[in-house]
Amino acid sequence: MTRTTFLIAFLAIAAAPPARAFEAVEPPEAPPVVADHGDAPEVEEALEAQSAEIDEVRLAEEKAALVPLRHPEDGAAREAIRLGTESPLRHRIDGALSRDTAPMPEEDAGSIAMLPEIGHDLRRLQAEYDIPIDVNEAVVQYVRFFQMPVVRKHFVKWLGRLPRYQERYRAILRQAGLPEDTIYLAMIESGFANLAYSRAKAAGPWQFIPGTGKRMGLAQDFWVDERRDPEKSARAAAVYLKQLYGWFGDWRLAWAGYNAGEGKIEKARKKGQRDFWEMARGKILKRETKGYVPKLMAAAIIAKHPEAFGFKKEEILAERWTEYERVTIPHAVELEAVARAAEVTTQDLHELNPELRRNCTPPRAYGVKLPVGATATFEKNWPSIGSSAELGFARHTVVKGEGLTVIAAAYGVTTATVVQMNGLKASKRVKPGTELVIPLGAQARRGSAPASEAVARARIEELQKKNPKLVEVEPARPAPRPAAAPRPVAAPAQGTVQVQAGDSLWTISQRLGVKLQELCDWNGIKNPQRYRLQIGRELVVRPPSGGAAVRASAAG
Repeated sequence: MTRTTFLIAFLAIAAAPPARAFEAVEPPEAPPVVADHGDAPEVEEALEAQSAEIDEVRLAEEKAALVPLRHPEDGAAREAIRLGTESPLRHRIDGALSRDTAPMPEEDAGSIAMLPEIGHDLRRLQAEYDIPIDVNEAVVQYVRFFQMPVVRKHFVKWLGRLPRYQERYRAILRQAGLPEDTIYLAMIESGFANLAYSRAKAAGPWQFIPGTGKRMGLAQDFWVDERRDPEKSARAAAVYLKQLYGWFGDWRLAWAGYNAGEGKIEKARKKGQRDFWEMARGKILKRETKGYVPKLMAAAIIAKHPEAFGFKKEEILAERWTEYERVTIPHAVELEAVARAAEVTTQDLHELNPELRRNCTPPRAYGVKLPVGATATFEKNWPSIGSSAELGFARHTVVKGEGLTVIAAAYGVTTATVVQMNGLKASKRVKPGTELVIPLGAQARRGSAPASEAVARARIEELQKKNPKLVEVEPARPAPRPAAAPRPVAAPAQGTVQVQAGDSLWTISQRLGVKLQELCDWNGIKNPQRYRLQIGRELVVRPPSGGAAVRASAAG
């Protein structure tokens, strides 16, 4: 038996995981959250901005098409790689193979050849973390990726948000028995953005999809989305990651399972792929998951050595955690009333309570977070404010001929109240069949608020008889033009416009001088209000008749 063959056999035994009974089954997804009309406008605006940020990074990653790891030529070297670069056994094997392979450059030079910015060797770098840190081609590619201008500007923001959550997240992870540097998973998931929402419907700083979030105990309904609560979502992530680590016994595989699902990792293991780096060379994991682990390691390396990689202190705006106290509101009230009583702004409340989806508290007892010191002020002011701030709710299904104005009048509330509660646009018609939630103030309930939807509809008919202008009329469709004599006509020229960060369908249509509905029709967009633009997507633009084809940039 040759020395190399012996080492391969020895490593195969050493690296093999202990046998255990585990049948990988893709977890059944809980029923998805029923789609509604979106968050309150103030929340929706921040949500779109934070979602655009992670979407731009995702698109840049797809365009970068980072090269997967190459297969080592030597069999013993392949087996050694499975142990991981931080393994003492790995270093002994590298030494045993020194006559066949070159010594690790880190050992000779006292630095990391692939990351000279660090200034010290790999063992010292790894000692700075309580999570595995490897330095290979894939990790280094992601370090360079985060330095690219299009991504770097976002990473600067992430470094600024890190101080805000670092102490709290590390404490949660430590209490759960997880490595504290697991915090960098939230960095690559969302950049620590509480309102970030992905194309896969994942939400919050730890990016739970609806089903997994519910499995981990995160409530999601019309009123709240606890995936966006920084502390609750961190605890849920810690529980889930601990489960994954218990199944796989390796943090790299636990992270990969967090991204791809535990079933995908077990499937790769059944194919004989025992560690993450081997899986990254295989075909079972998607490119996104293959990049997930090196991306996390790269983010961790830069986050602890920002200046070494060109992220200067003066450009990082460090955010701070706001200490809070809770006050229990026994029923639904407008957030504006809570803010007035506490003598803070509604923006302060949204910042502290990112899980709240509406401009009011839920119609149940709810603990609202206030900045430390504001509780005494709230308790002093609330008796005089709270008596008129209580809300009740009615549900109303829109029928043909009803508009927001007459519906609001029938329930004794303002149109703006209905618009804000349901995340609507005041200028838009509401389609028949749409279910609205109508908040009823104490005054409306004590007065003539309808006792049922049927009573409200009778009131609507009464108001419309008195004022026919309140009858919602379908926009008149243009009469068909008389058929003209057929003549050969060239097909209209067509161009495209590329979506940039900060764009909306409306701003693009205004910039190009076309109607919003036309832009939507050209691109098959049925509901512009709910449609989410993806940065980098090209939209079709048809110029006026006889016009030349255009290819414009949405940046102007």
